[in-house]
Amino acid sequence: MKKKKILMRFRRQETFTCFFLTSCFTGIRTGEVFALTWKDIDFENGIIHIKHSVYDKSKDERWHIGSTKTISGTRDVFMSPTLSNALRIFKKRQDWLK
Repeated sequence: MKKKKILMRFRRQETFTCFFLTSCFTGIRTGEVFALTWKDIDFENGIIHIKHSVYDKSKDERWHIGSTKTISGTRDVFMSPTLSNALRIFKKRQDWLK
């Protein structure tokens, strides 16, 4: 029920929805989800390659993309067909907007 409520709140914000769905369907950490690029998503094999994470440096108050916290943090995560379909639709729309 809470997922549905959150999705309804952000229904017009496709980027947030894709990040939220990716987190919910995979359990990937927030910083890792925000560091993903399309190169990290293998639609053919249904795999997301986790290689980076977003973190902040308190001195300069900016966000940076770096490696995962630990060696075991670099991993592959399988996508469900539902998530794969949602990401494909988002990517198609993003490509069209370019």
